[in-house]
Amino acid sequence: MTESWVRGAGILHINLRKWAHILVVAPLSANTLAKVVNGISDNLLTNVIRAWDTSGFVDGGARKRILVAPAMNAAMWLQPITKKQILVLDKEWGVEADAGNLEHQGWFEVLKPIEKSLACGDVGVGGMMEWTHIVKIIEQRLGLVAPTK
Repeated sequence: MTESWVRGAGILHINLRKWAHILVVAPLSANTLAKVVNGISDNLLTNVIRAWDTSGFVDGGARKRILVAPAMNAAMWLQPITKKQILVLDKEWGVEADAGNLEHQGWFEVLKPIEKSLACGDVGVGGMMEWTHIVKIIEQRLGLVAPTK
């Protein structure tokens, strides 16, 4: 038996958005990248991203970041459509970098993939950044450690 929807009951993707100080998608697949850039919200993750407070005004606080760490085959990473989608995240929705200081102009930060041995056996760019590096970036963005220079 499923429960009926009740007015006033919590809505999971909204509650998660309000609860989180930062959202990290690691790994970010080519499929999820395409969904996010095109506004497709057909699962919990893409619904949380779609409901994200991009201004900081809805939840009454500072603009919160979404960090994404793409991971895909090198051929997929080098596809022209992937480049266009990453440009949307970087240039239209992204956190602008100014002389090494992060300004809070955007809410997306793309943690670029690295060259390494990929799951398919190929070697090339497209592998997710090392998780230890991602953790350090998260700690910096949350103000838990001093930024590296």
